Amino acid sequence: MSENISGTERIKPTYYEIFTKILNELSWREVSDFDEITKSEHKRVLNLINTTNSEVLSSYIWDFQIEKTEITLEKDQTTILEDFGGKIISVWEGAKKYKYIHPTLFTNDKKTFCDCYSSIGDLIITMPSQHQRKLSVIYVSDLYAQDENGTKKLKMENQNDTSILPIPYLEPILVYGTLIKVKANPSFAKFGYWRTLYYNAITNLRTSGSKSFEDSPRITFG
Repeated sequence: MSENISGTERIKPTYYEIFTKILNELSWREVSDFDEITKSEHKRVLNLINTTNSEVLSSYIWDFQIEKTEITLEKDQTTILEDFGGKIISVWEGAKKYKYIHPTLFTNDKKTFCDCYSSIGDLIITMPSQHQRKLSVIYVSDLYAQDENGTKKLKMENQNDTSILPIPYLEPILVYGTLIKVKANPSFAKFGYWRTLYYNAITNLRTSGSKSFEDSPRITFG
């Protein structure tokens, strides 16, 4: 996958490339293909790459995770089953924002709740209407990876998969964030160096997407 940065197309590092960089930092022997992997240590590294990726992406509603989809409700239709691959932020009908009501409080009392919605799992519930409605659903995606064709998925599995984290933060976050999990010992010679590079990458990602202090994510480091 490639990403356009200031008019220059840059290629995102793949799952395999991140894995190889981690092996190099650890001075472990490289593997030329995932099919060669037999050691439990290597499998653990692959799992920890995904763990690091999901920890960072689930820590805040990052700008690049916010997506929109359009749904249509016919006259008197009140429910629609839609797998967004994420959590709903808001629902709009044109310029009108629907109010969220908790499922246990949602009733058919149209006088009380007219422009509102609720949700249970992948089911969106609204009040009945006498006309067809086109709704815009804004949601934060929980699909944290993508394959070589750009199709989003829950996690990295294949060699050419990559994270949805943007360049240039993807590599230092996944490499150094994984390394401090592999060598979870502050007395290890490179631990402090790796941790600093990881924290710096997280901080830079946070400030690059924040429009105000109020909008800044709060990330706690252990």
